[in-house]
Amino acid sequence: MEDPKMTEKPQYKPRVETKLSREDFKRVDDLAKEDGVTKAEVVREAVLWYLAHRDEIRNEPRDSMITGSIEAMTNRVCAMLARQGRLIGTLFELTYANMAATKEGKAAFEAALTSAKQKMAKAVDKDERELVDAMRKTVAVAQAAK
Repeated sequence: MEDPKMTEKPQYKPRVETKLSREDFKRVDDLAKEDGVTKAEVVREAVLWYLAHRDEIRNEPRDSMITGSIEAMTNRVCAMLARQGRLIGTLFELTYANMAATKEGKAAFEAALTSAKQKMAKAVDKDERELVDAMRKTVAVAQAAK
């Protein structure tokens, strides 16, 4: 019987060659000495890192633009909500000031307030909550990527 090592064809790993400026070659040499490895290992590691991260590097400008757009939209929505909050707060204060003058008026105002809170709580159904949660996660991920 033949030895399996003897019957296998030797496999050669393809080579890649390149030229570097003297300054870059010195930097590679310095890195190799610092890490205690060969220059080939430094270059191999650099090429493999680049191949692994190439898509991320290429998509970074697009991702930054998308993140910026989402942040700008979020800021506009927050500003709109803040304006509405101030207007509603003003109406709330005016209504309360006029109705709180009497005991019946104050009770009617508090009943209306309780009813409005309950209706608003029911208005956000399960699907809307899931959508809000998904958007919140998307914005958090986009901001974390910055």
